[in-house]
Amino acid sequence: MDVAVVTALVGALSGPALARGAYQMSVDAGTPARQRCGHCCEPLPAGWARFGLWTGRCGHCRDALGPRIWLVAIAAAAAGFAVGLRLGNDPAVLTFLAFAFGGVLLAFIDLAVRRLPDQLTAPLAVLGLVGLSTTAYLNRDMTPVLRGLIAAALAGGLFLALALIRPDGDGMGLGDAKLAAVLGLYLGYLGWGDLTLGILAGSAAASVFGLVMLRTGRMDRKSALTYGPFLLLGALVAMLVG
Repeated sequence: MDVAVVTALVGALSGPALARGAYQMSVDAGTPARQRCGHCCEPLPAGWARFGLWTGRCGHCRDALGPRIWLVAIAAAAAGFAVGLRLGNDPAVLTFLAFAFGGVLLAFIDLAVRRLPDQLTAPLAVLGLVGLSTTAYLNRDMTPVLRGLIAAALAGGLFLALALIRPDGDGMGLGDAKLAAVLGLYLGYLGWGDLTLGILAGSAAASVFGLVMLRTGRMDRKSALTYGPFLLLGALVAMLVG
């Protein structure tokens, strides 16, 4: 529990940096990350301290920029708590913590522009391969990594098939398939039960949300549903109760 408290605190303190990252990367495909305010075009603060001192508002026009910092901080604290609670003093906790914060960043970007940038999913995959392989080697047991690789292929293949069923933009996209593969690597490292729970929990959450939106008239059957945050929510559930 002590480790979980520390990792949750790290997550909360990372809120401003993650919120700024989400704002800068919430752009259309092929567009460079934002370097200016989207309202008045004032350059964003520069320097290493710019992330930790991010206020979520333009220093010139004072308009709100990106997601609420407190909301990002809560999400990052929850993700950090789940990692610390599940892994404790396991050396893999650092790799999973970076993965958790990257997942928070992906979720807010996907909510803003319905994109899961390769600039984030690819590094998370490489981080998982290197970090988890190193941990497994130190533990003299490569079985978790091999299981994670198989799980990545299975989860990624499943969601790729779902994306190809409806390639019109209304169903899952290739970004969701890539994210599913990354989630498969990390959750598969923990165990088959974690992978199954994560995929089922995320899919169930997306289905319930979609049904509620349909019943309340906020969406219709042709509306596109953002799957990324639900997949990541499923991974959070798996970390907490798997």
